[in-house]
Amino acid sequence: MQTGLKLDLPELEWVRLLREQRSKGKTVSQIARECDIPRPSISMLISGTYPARSLDLATRRHGARVVRLYRDRIMCPHLHEGITAEACQVFATAPMSTSNPDRLRHWAACRSCPLNPTKET
Repeated sequence: MQTGLKLDLPELEWVRLLREQRSKGKTVSQIARECDIPRPSISMLISGTYPARSLDLATRRHGARVVRLYRDRIMCPHLHEGITAEACQVFATAPMSTSNPDRLRHWAACRSCPLNPTKET
């Protein structure tokens, strides 16, 4: 089998989600860290050169995690994890906490976050 050939396979949802993250400007390394998948594997999945024989195994190992992480989720830059849009809205509109240092840091991070839903674009 030759390597580096693009395969004409049906697009799996979890692979599509990885490609969407890349098209949004994330680096392959960022996606790999977020998903806990080796960077070379992410690169091959996104480019369509991942070995077809291994794709079933990769789907069993990583598919559910990627979907859970990226489907209807926002990658919160402060929490470094995917959160729902509703949770993002709650964090963005929460009052400043003066008694909890973690909440204060999150509140401050939301004020400068480019994903803040309360900011006018």
